[in-house]
Amino acid sequence: MKPPNRPVPPRRPVTPPAGNVPAPRAIQAGYRKKEQMQQFRSVLMVIIALGGLWLLVQKFGLVQKFVPGMASAQSTPAKKKAQDSSGPDLGTHDSDVGYSDLFKNQPPASSGTTGGSPGTMAANGTSGGATAGDATGTGSQGTVGEVSGVSNDDIFGDTTLVLAGLDATRESFLKKDADLLQRAINEGAWTSYRKMLGRSLEAAIPTMHIGDGRGRYEEFWKTPMFYQAFLRWQVLGRFSPKSIHEVTHDERARAMITWLFNTPEKMEQVLLTVKPEDDKDRVMVFLKDAWTAKEAVAKKYFNLALACAVVFDKPMTAKNPGGEKDYSSELSIDPLVRYLWYIEKDEKGKMVGPIDRLPARDLVYVVCAPVIQSELEWAVDKMHLNRKNWGDAYGMVKYLMERAVKGINPYTEYTFAQILKEGGICGDQSYFCANTARANGIPAMVFAGETDLGGHAWVALKVKDDEWTTGVGRIGGVSKGQTDNPQIGGAITEQEVWQWNDRDHQSPVISISVYRHLWLCDYFSEQGKKDLVAEAVRLSNTIGRSFVESWARLYAVLEDETGAKDPKDPEVYGEWKKFAGDMRREFRENPRMAALAAKAETEHVFPYGSENDAKTAFLRERRRDERNQSEQKDLIAESLKREAEIILKRNEPTAKKDIEHLYDPALREYGGSITGFKMISSDYFGYMKDDPEMAKKAVRDIELAFNRVVKSNSGDWFRTKTEAGIVTTIAGYYRQVGDEPRAKMLEKRYEREMAKAERDAL
Repeated sequence: MKPPNRPVPPRRPVTPPAGNVPAPRAIQAGYRKKEQMQQFRSVLMVIIALGGLWLLVQKFGLVQKFVPGMASAQSTPAKKKAQDSSGPDLGTHDSDVGYSDLFKNQPPASSGTTGGSPGTMAANGTSGGATAGDATGTGSQGTVGEVSGVSNDDIFGDTTLVLAGLDATRESFLKKDADLLQRAINEGAWTSYRKMLGRSLEAAIPTMHIGDGRGRYEEFWKTPMFYQAFLRWQVLGRFSPKSIHEVTHDERARAMITWLFNTPEKMEQVLLTVKPEDDKDRVMVFLKDAWTAKEAVAKKYFNLALACAVVFDKPMTAKNPGGEKDYSSELSIDPLVRYLWYIEKDEKGKMVGPIDRLPARDLVYVVCAPVIQSELEWAVDKMHLNRKNWGDAYGMVKYLMERAVKGINPYTEYTFAQILKEGGICGDQSYFCANTARANGIPAMVFAGETDLGGHAWVALKVKDDEWTTGVGRIGGVSKGQTDNPQIGGAITEQEVWQWNDRDHQSPVISISVYRHLWLCDYFSEQGKKDLVAEAVRLSNTIGRSFVESWARLYAVLEDETGAKDPKDPEVYGEWKKFAGDMRREFRENPRMAALAAKAETEHVFPYGSENDAKTAFLRERRRDERNQSEQKDLIAESLKREAEIILKRNEPTAKKDIEHLYDPALREYGGSITGFKMISSDYFGYMKDDPEMAKKAVRDIELAFNRVVKSNSGDWFRTKTEAGIVTTIAGYYRQVGDEPRAKMLEKRYEREMAKAERDAL
């Protein structure tokens, strides 16, 4: 056999095989490999030599001399110093890395360097990057040392994040995301950062699959980087850039912001909890204080901190049981002390409610207890009920009739211990039950309203993770039960709490889907895409028919769509009529939640339809409420008033007479409820009082209806007291029409009845 045709030149002498025996193939392969390695080393040495020459040219400033218009981004002494102290030269990088390497070694704002200037071109062709300031410490923005304020410059230029597709989860792009967030934290560049997120979302949406039906935007929520950026954009819209920047002077608070912006479920909690009425600056400061005060468990109790933040963004006081007869003095509650107290008790296993797992919106009704810490301690140490049966605490306080009838104060100090010992009325029972529950981590509310026996107080408790009950201490005949909103003020109705028990509200999947689409509306709205706003609103309403928030957004969309059109246009009229009808059908079992339907009818339907259509609709509404919601006669009174207002707007000569014909029979038909009767009679007399003759007729109608449907002659102290209040009102009407004798006669008669009822009660 012949020897190999092309022998491999060895790097050192190699003894060939003896005679004509050929070299084995493995040896030949080895020769070729060594040859290739030698050629590679030669090329590498040339590249290194050229690179060294280029560095010398750069060092002595020869680039500008020989290559006009081209300058190294790393030529300044300040940048060289930053490279030497922080890491390798970041001036070049491959296209996979994108912007991440430009920022990966940016020093924090407190290190003495400043923010950089946009303008470095990344390998992917977008503008971004940063260069440090010059040796004096001044750059494109910022000051020497810690940044003193929020950056107003768009320091991210045209930078975007990759939020969808396979690239979005590559390590290099994840690093880019982390570095950009860190730069925003260091430099207070939250306005610029939010703009960058908006651009990134806008760029990603065309690359994502948008389907049909309820799941149209499902890919938005299932794409991790996109949804995370979307939530960041939303959260930054809730807080001012200044409020976020001011808390990040603390290094530990920077850790909180970083963690929050990388934890979607907690950003959802923020969006679900923080309201426009909240003091956002105070909320952010408290979140920082809570995080730094107990950093080891801050993540576990973030929802608790958020609840404290929104409840205590305004000063709150507690009753001061100082041992004096007058227990009306109050003490300020320290929110951080309260937050730490709940953590301490929960860590020791003393909480009945799961405060480490409850959503912040529920924990609002835990931390708001208007009592001092010693009272919380008593409730934890002395009360031994389980969550499901905590309503029994209401009955533990015996009813004290003397306090109800005579108004006596049996307490030397207003404490849980004294209330339990001495007894009390419904207000004391509710106070005891609700606040001992809150002390033990159970969400609770105190409701107050009017019943057929007069004013009453009762309790709502969240007895299970998915169930509120408003039945603790409740009696029949309740209308307009309300509780204070401890977060933003105002009132929450009992019917709103009922709605929270709705199946869709208790479904995490449906509930978060509704709010995600409403948040998406905010994004589309800021982008000026009205058609997409309307589409997302309608989709949210389709998914969450029992969510009043989705109906409120739909109402706003309809106003926008029909605002410039003729309200008499059949298409416009039909849209509003459909809205009202759909909403009434959805809330037929809880009609108080359909207030927007009534508004739509009053403003957009009845004024442009026939008189008979409006009359028929009102009558149907009242009969439905009478049949299904017999307690809530105030809704019937409101319906009557809306119809009366439409009659007045017609400005016909018979308007007063028509209103009389509306109210006179209504008093007898719907006046059986104390609340309903009081509202109907007040409205009726109000419409007639400027006409002497019709006012006299109205007050006589009211007295006759009272005798027929309200007066009970029961002798019960509570009922007699309630009826006496109505008689006093009727007597006042008689005085207004000039019939003083009739007024005095009514008052004297009920004075005698009240005295008898009081003797019987005691």
